[in-house]
Amino acid sequence: MTLNQRVQHWILLLSFILLALTGFALKYPDSWMAWLLGGSETLRRIAHRVAGVVLLILGLYHAGYMLLTREGRQGLRDFRPVRQDLADLLHNLRFHLGLRDERPRFPRFSYAEKAEYLAVVWGTVLMGITGLMLWFEVQVIHWLPRWSIDIATAIHFYEAILAVLAILVWHSYHVMLDPDVYPLNWAFWDGRVPEEHAETQSPPQGGHAEAAEKAAESEADAKEKPAEPPGEQEPPGA
Repeated sequence: MTLNQRVQHWILLLSFILLALTGFALKYPDSWMAWLLGGSETLRRIAHRVAGVVLLILGLYHAGYMLLTREGRQGLRDFRPVRQDLADLLHNLRFHLGLRDERPRFPRFSYAEKAEYLAVVWGTVLMGITGLMLWFEVQVIHWLPRWSIDIATAIHFYEAILAVLAILVWHSYHVMLDPDVYPLNWAFWDGRVPEEHAETQSPPQGGHAEAAEKAAESEADAKEKPAEPPGEQEPPGA
């Protein structure tokens, strides 16, 4: 992960946690989450909206990053679902059932990572739309029937539950409990993938990986090559 990607991840992480805490505290004012955030409902509401705005701004920035930068466009290509993902899924199931001796060799992003990324995109759009509808309820009912707010409320609530469960169960396993990265995948902190994980799950991926490998080798060679003494250099035109 590049520094840009890690900063995006940190903003997403912090805004999501604040949204989850303040959102459920607003829904359940007698819960421990409401107690943790203090007794002021106004404060919880403001914090929830601020975190929501941060998440929406991050979403817009991320869309621009993915569409307008070379790294982002490469990421879009790598995140695109392909037929091989289904073959990898079936291969992985057979491996864990003991029907295959070797695990599948995933590309840069496995089918699970692609599904999780698409879920984040979908969830951010859905929560953003329904959240704005609830925030500007008076303006919305001028254009839409009153029951549209009831539907937005239900979608916002159940999507929030789904998102929190996805993070606690799905994402937490892949970044902490998975034996290949246990006790923690530190890529979110330093951008580096553990060597064991890279060897078993991320084989070279065509030209993108080869270019990165060549660049790393060139940089290493430049560091190891001793500099020539000034007096031994050949004069120009010799």
